Amino acid sequence: MVVRDAEDHISWLLEHGWHEKALAAVEAGQGRSELLDEVGSRYLDHLIVEKKYSEAASLCPKLLRGSAMAWERWVFHFAHLRQLPVLVPYIPTENPRLRDTAYEIALVALATNPSFHKGLLLTVKSWPSSIYSSLPVISVIEPQLNTSSMTDALKEALAELYVLDGQYEKAFSLYADLMKPNAFDFVEKYNLHEAIREKVVQLIMLDCKRTVTLLIQNKDLISPAEVASQILAAKNKCDLRFFLHLYLHSLFEVNQHAGKDLHDMQVELYADYDPKMLLPFLRGSQHYTLEKAYSICVKRDLLREQVFILGRMGNSKKALAVIINKLGDIEEAVEFVNMQHDDELWEELIKQCLNKPEMVGVLLEHTVGNLDPLHIVNMVPNGLEIPRLRDRLVKIITDYRTETSLRHGCNDILKADCMNLLVKYFKEARRGICLSNEEDGAQLQRYSSRDSQASERMPLTKTTEVKSKIRGETRCCMCFDPFSIQNVSVIAFFCCHAYHMDCLVDSMHTFSVQKEAAATFAGQLSEYVDEEDDDDNDDPHSSVPRLRCILCTTAAG
Repeated sequence: MVVRDAEDHISWLLEHGWHEKALAAVEAGQGRSELLDEVGSRYLDHLIVEKKYSEAASLCPKLLRGSAMAWERWVFHFAHLRQLPVLVPYIPTENPRLRDTAYEIALVALATNPSFHKGLLLTVKSWPSSIYSSLPVISVIEPQLNTSSMTDALKEALAELYVLDGQYEKAFSLYADLMKPNAFDFVEKYNLHEAIREKVVQLIMLDCKRTVTLLIQNKDLISPAEVASQILAAKNKCDLRFFLHLYLHSLFEVNQHAGKDLHDMQVELYADYDPKMLLPFLRGSQHYTLEKAYSICVKRDLLREQVFILGRMGNSKKALAVIINKLGDIEEAVEFVNMQHDDELWEELIKQCLNKPEMVGVLLEHTVGNLDPLHIVNMVPNGLEIPRLRDRLVKIITDYRTETSLRHGCNDILKADCMNLLVKYFKEARRGICLSNEEDGAQLQRYSSRDSQASERMPLTKTTEVKSKIRGETRCCMCFDPFSIQNVSVIAFFCCHAYHMDCLVDSMHTFSVQKEAAATFAGQLSEYVDEEDDDDNDDPHSSVPRLRCILCTTAAG
């Protein structure tokens, strides 16, 4: 009886339009729990009839609870009424999880209404990508590109959907158009370096420094000419030519030949934005037109740049005139003339300075070593007053004496070195070289340890042990036998004569002392003689005979 009264009361409240009180009564436990769905549905219907869509949407989580079917029914109902965007923030993504279609319809509803594009972006970022397919939403948004209904929020939402669908290049294109700072990280993350080809201007305006670095690193993918054409073709209020200058300057520092086709343009860019760097560029590049560069420098009154270009064009006299008449720098004029290695240019320099007394004085100071100061003095017109002429002449004479003294000293040192080297060479050329095989080498060592005292009376020579037998048809100059026949040591001289050791010993000693001399001589051959020994052996009063070539006198001791 009590239950019937409660349900009757709830029915009465609904009939009189007091849906909120009826809902409160059901929630208070009055009546069956099944009444909650009925009361909730009638309450939502009432709000929809009253066009209180936002209030109805806010009550859905409370009234529909975990019923997926109820949620889907109301999603489609709101969509039919074109009021789905107000329900989207309350649609659950889990517990319950709805069908993919419900979520896709909700996103499409947000995409078709510019007022809810920001809501679409927030929804795409917050909803899990697994609960819906991005392709239906993308197909709805793409036709709006380049139309008045396209907003930045919708572009960013589309970019997020492209990322979910794996279309990274399209996503990057939108990020670049939106000037998103994460565009650079996006390129590196997904290796989209080729995609920057069409977005050079946007990236430069976003972050010039990072863009320049990125373009230089990928200059093989996007050429400097292509970068320049995009920048120059861009219609933007900011001065993009300055960005082009920064790019070409950085490229030139990395590779002077990478942008050679743009060097004519680069001359003008340097003249406009960084005149101090123009001269180093002119010196480092070989790919600009001299006439165009000179014309630009004349228009902007860049004097030192004019001098350099005129010098490269071969018009040295005109370049010299610019230095003297416009720059007024005689020291630079002297340096310029000195680099040209042209005697006629020295005469031109003197002629142009004769009417300027101060320049004549400075010229006298800086021509020592390059030009005869007396020649300049003779060309000076009579009566021309040169400031501090006496002091300058004294300095010229002093510098000339110092230079002369240094030259004489250097010549003396050079001559002494030549003589010392010739003496050293002569001593080395007088030595013989012993070439021995393995067996003779062992015998020489035994002879050396046995008769060390006797070896002091034998001729001295340098020895070199060769661990392989001498081959070829070279012959002994005494017996004329090829060295390959006899397996004995060989003595060679720098005069290109060579002997068997036995033949050479026989020629220098008598037969009676041959055996004793050979034994002691073998020990002597195993040692190298140092410079001090050479000096001692060169003594003409020494009793030790020097080993010499029999056929030549040039190596005689």
